[in-house]
Amino acid sequence: MRILLIGGAGYVGALLLPYLTRRHEVVVFDRKPPDTPAEHIVGDATDLSALRGAMKGADVLIHCAMGADDLDPAVGAAQAYDVNVKSVHLALLAAHENGVPHAVHISSLSVYRDLLDRTLSGEEPPDATDLYGLTKQLGEQVCHAAAREWGLTVTILRLTWPTADADWPAWTRWGEPIVHHTSDGVLVEPTAASDLAAAVLSAMDYRSGCETFLVSGDTSARRWSIDKARRLLGWEPKFEPPA
Repeated sequence: MRILLIGGAGYVGALLLPYLTRRHEVVVFDRKPPDTPAEHIVGDATDLSALRGAMKGADVLIHCAMGADDLDPAVGAAQAYDVNVKSVHLALLAAHENGVPHAVHISSLSVYRDLLDRTLSGEEPPDATDLYGLTKQLGEQVCHAAAREWGLTVTILRLTWPTADADWPAWTRWGEPIVHHTSDGVLVEPTAASDLAAAVLSAMDYRSGCETFLVSGDTSARRWSIDKARRLLGWEPKFEPPA
């Protein structure tokens, strides 16, 4: 299949790209080039005209663009809404206009607050009020609206701390390794890139309305249920660190 990977040079996109290119033809749509060799279209995720052009010939859309890490409240808020909400709508519109039937949207378990202190099935209504969690919730709502309005199928994956296999069990989104524990000291394992890629590949094939799946590599604390992903996507974490 020909995949349009929006945000393919970003953090999550860089984790996914080496695995996706082994099986599919991947076109990266990003303002900067990816580290892994792939066809690259330079473009901004909020540019509808550029998205329309990039979408031509695609079989599936994967949206994993993320806003810049800007601490300035005004700039950071604008970027978060632009990328996490606006660009999702525009990408799905461009997909609809080009006859692309299916999308995988990369969301986050950060749509919930106080993650380490609660157990989640994934069916609870999102309740985060921080900027990132709020805008990721809105992005998910855009996906549901697109499925109803345009007849697209959209598979939403709520990720938990994706990290490179080599960095596991640390999460290195910000460069410095972070290891998470519950309040009672149990390690909460991140999601290894190889497991993340397996989830995305399964999500590409799962085409039924607009469905949301919780994707977590944690097998120790087990705060968050992956039963739905196991049942419908046939996915569960299998990463094992080298001995």
